[in-house]
Order: sequence, then C-alpha cells, then structure tokens
Amino acid sequence: MFKSLIVFASLFLLSACTQKFNDVNATLDEAFFGADDVVLSKQQIIELPYASIFVRINGGANLFMVLAFAEKNPETGAMQLKWLSSDKAMIVTEGGRIVKTLGLAEANLSNITPVSSSLPSLASISKNQTTWSAHYDWMLNDHYLFNYQANITPVLREKSTIETTVWNKDVTEVVEVISIPSLDYSFTNRYWLDEQLNVVKTHQYLGPDIGDIEMTILKPFAL
Repeated sequence: MFKSLIVFASLFLLSACTQKFNDVNATLDEAFFGADDVVLSKQQIIELPYASIFVRINGGANLFMVLAFAEKNPETGAMQLKWLSSDKAMIVTEGGRIVKTLGLAEANLSNITPVSSSLPSLASISKNQTTWSAHYDWMLNDHYLFNYQANITPVLREKSTIETTVWNKDVTEVVEVISIPSLDYSFTNRYWLDEQLNVVKTHQYLGPDIGDIEMTILKPFAL
C-alpha cells in the first residue's frame, strides 16, 4: 500500500519560470509575515501586482499567499492556479478545488485525478447535483499513498453574505461529501460562490486525518 519516495516534490514546480518566481518572492518579502495573523489593508492588497489569497491551515495563523503561476493542466486543459507563501509552500487549485499541495509539514495532497475527463465545475452543481468519482494521491512524510478512489456527492446549500478586507458579496454555499470506501472514511469540503458563480472562499480537507485549509480569494486571477 505504501511506496518509498525521495522527497523532492516541494522543489519540483519551482524549477521553472525563475524570473517570475523571484518577482513573487520580492513581493512577499515586502508584506508582513510572522507567527501571528497577517494583517494587510485593503489598499495594500489592491496595490500588490498579483492575485492573492488568505489561507489558514489546520486552524493556524492567517497566511498571505500570491499567485505565482497560472498554467493549463496538460491532461485536461483546465487552468491551474499555483499559490505561493513566503516560506515556499504551494497550494494548487483548479476551479476552486485544491488539487495539490507542496511544502506543507508532514503531509501533502499529491493529486486528484477525476475518473472522467476533468473535474466537474462547481458552478454546474446548481443544475446537476450528481455523484462523481476521482482518485486521490498523498505524500505522508516519506511515504506515498496513491490511487484511492473517492466518491464525491455535491449538495447545494443556503445563501449568505461574506465580508473580507477587500469585498462584501452575496454567496451560495456548495458542499461536497467525499467518501473513500477502501478507508471507510469520509470528509466534507465547503465552497462559497458569488453571484457570477466564481469561487470566493473554500474550506477543504486534504484527506483522511491529514489536515484542512481555509482559503479566501482577495484579488482573483484574471486572464
């Protein structure tokens, strides 16, 4: 069930686009970081030249991350956004879902591969709330767990309002219940979509007893 793996994943995606990576690092160095929650004003966030998010990992301090890369998934053609922290940790999202993490302590989500051709859009759930399947891969310390099939059941929830430092929006909550039969385990991910069906906030679990990530979009990515 386990395979040993040389730990190089935290450096893999950072080997390309050196100039842009250095620019992002310079931007992060200019922000405020530390053990306590990051506090940035609306003007500071707006003036930064990159899309940005607030992230809270396992209920810890509020972290500030910026968009380092926006690249198409070569297998599906979907756009993947790669968010970078000041300590070089990375969170990769696709359509609002976290599909990979790098550089997190002890445990990382290596990949989510849908059984169908691509991840279903969260915006489409309001029209078609059907169960779909995917395979999960993880790296736990120096062990690689791969190809665990999960059944994902989406549910459309109530409307509410969310306010951040930068914006105030009416949102609709979407819930996905992820069940992994081989592990006899399930967890629930939550997403909030604005009136334009853009994902503006999420609370997602990386896997069974691995950890959770709260993510709030401050400045969205724009083509």
